[in-house]
Amino acid sequence: MIKNIQQGRGRRPFPWRWLLAAAVTLPLAGCDVDSLLDVPDPDVATPGSLDNPAGLPVLLAGAIGDFQVAYTGTSAASNSPEGIINMSGLLADEWIYVSTFPTRIEVDQRTVQRTNSTMETIHRNLQRARASAERAAEAYARLSPNAIGRAEALNLAGFSYVLLSESYCSGVPISSLTATGVAQFGPPLTSDQLYERAVAKFDTALTIANAAGSGAAAVTQQNMAKVGRGRALLNLNRTADAAMAVAGVPTNFVYNISNSENSGRQQNGIFVLNQVGRRVSVTDREGDVGLPYRSSNDPRVPQARGTGNLATSDQGFPLFLELKYPARAADVVLASGVEARLIEAEAALRTPAGGNYLQILNALRASPPSNIYPTATYPRIASLTSLADPGTQAARVDLLFQERAYWTWLTSHRLGDMRRLIRQYNRPQQSVFPSGAYFRGGEYGPDVNFPIPVDEENNPGAGQCIDRNA
Repeated sequence: MIKNIQQGRGRRPFPWRWLLAAAVTLPLAGCDVDSLLDVPDPDVATPGSLDNPAGLPVLLAGAIGDFQVAYTGTSAASNSPEGIINMSGLLADEWIYVSTFPTRIEVDQRTVQRTNSTMETIHRNLQRARASAERAAEAYARLSPNAIGRAEALNLAGFSYVLLSESYCSGVPISSLTATGVAQFGPPLTSDQLYERAVAKFDTALTIANAAGSGAAAVTQQNMAKVGRGRALLNLNRTADAAMAVAGVPTNFVYNISNSENSGRQQNGIFVLNQVGRRVSVTDREGDVGLPYRSSNDPRVPQARGTGNLATSDQGFPLFLELKYPARAADVVLASGVEARLIEAEAALRTPAGGNYLQILNALRASPPSNIYPTATYPRIASLTSLADPGTQAARVDLLFQERAYWTWLTSHRLGDMRRLIRQYNRPQQSVFPSGAYFRGGEYGPDVNFPIPVDEENNPGAGQCIDRNA
């Protein structure tokens, strides 16, 4: 199913189903399963049947599957096929919405309501992924504490916390279920507290993976923990610490979240939403300040003009197809050595005169790792020319963040980076996020993150954003 490669604000019932689902449910090959809630009993591994060492791989596989749904999305056959990559890119400047669903238009226009049902699903899926990974890690800790699977579960939990903090307002509640199924409401955590939790997960994962030795599986989890730790520290504005965290990660390292044709649940929702559902389109200089994803003709952003009618959209809007994910089974990068080098370049940029940031960026451009950027998908990837220093610190920051955007396009990095430009580099919001006249009419709104869904109001002391700041 999943592989890794070097590897009206009424109160509603609390959505415990996303926690209960972490018990864990696994789709069978050949079955079209688009929701954890729809799996019939014969396909469910019950908690009791998994409370033994032999059940640990099942728990881990369930955690990986839940993360895939939250991250890349699923088939358009489901009610909400989007993953956080699609929705964070829509709020940022990677996509524009060319279909007619009001909940998605809210995101594109940066006016997201707390009653937005699409974003309720996105939040639930991310929380489910987090809960599922933590449950697997806890089971490993009890039954096989030194197993490398525990490190992988902890790493997935760490990335879940990172994605929640990068995407949502400050004040995300973290709730859980006890082993006996009793609900335990969690307090709202600030953005920094979420990142700190992520660092703690990555630290423990790294300790376990280091102790496991130098085999391929151990090294993969070591590097995954280092990259995740660096990403969380970068968000905490501990740039030098972030660079130290990723030191030694090979540039060609990659941990992929894989997708499959086996079922709708396992399909790449990025490809499906753009090329099959034809609901989103690659944008270009959105709101006058977005990056020129199309007009730059950068090979790291492969795209093409779509043809024919837009099947589910307003007919007047052009469709541009992403070509990075060419099929339902296309893998998606979660952590890589390329990101490690970009973190090191940003740390260098914080030193006087920018240090060796440009050398780091140009080394990447000279030799893009072929296992991450194969020529079949990126036919001109080897022809990237060297960059020249633009001469001012502000221009260097612009250059660095553009490089980050192109290298990590459609992997749920851009929204977090745009927020950091405001929070850490003091950029005005209107110079970072699309603003002014919205192409459908009206104006862009002020959102720079997603609100906590209204159904969380059933959690005493939580359910409201602490703030909506970047």
